[in-house]
Amino acid sequence: MTFGGRLKNLRLERRFTMQEVAIKIGLAKSSYAGYEGGHRNPPVNKLIALAQLFQVSTDFILGLTDIPDPVNSLHKKHLYWDGILLNEKELVIVQQVVELIVTKTQETSKTKNVQINNG
Repeated sequence: MTFGGRLKNLRLERRFTMQEVAIKIGLAKSSYAGYEGGHRNPPVNKLIALAQLFQVSTDFILGLTDIPDPVNSLHKKHLYWDGILLNEKELVIVQQVVELIVTKTQETSKTKNVQINNG
């Protein structure tokens, strides 16, 4: 799906008009219509505003992923790797790896703080 197509789908899913979206992100309706029509590309600040408005990632809007919000998908026990949904066994392994990384990072941080404080 194209960039403009994604924007249009997101807008319609939320039942916004083009005018409403344009106002919410601080644009003229014609500018926003250009995004949906594929005639214009938004600057980074407008892309971020669109992602925040639609509560999706910028990567989703740009078509780099089909996961609307990867952060929230982690909390819902849905994790994708390269577009493939991981099963429960794989999720347990990922959780264990992340917990190990967090633990090691915290230990390293504590060690650095002690070294700094002991000067």
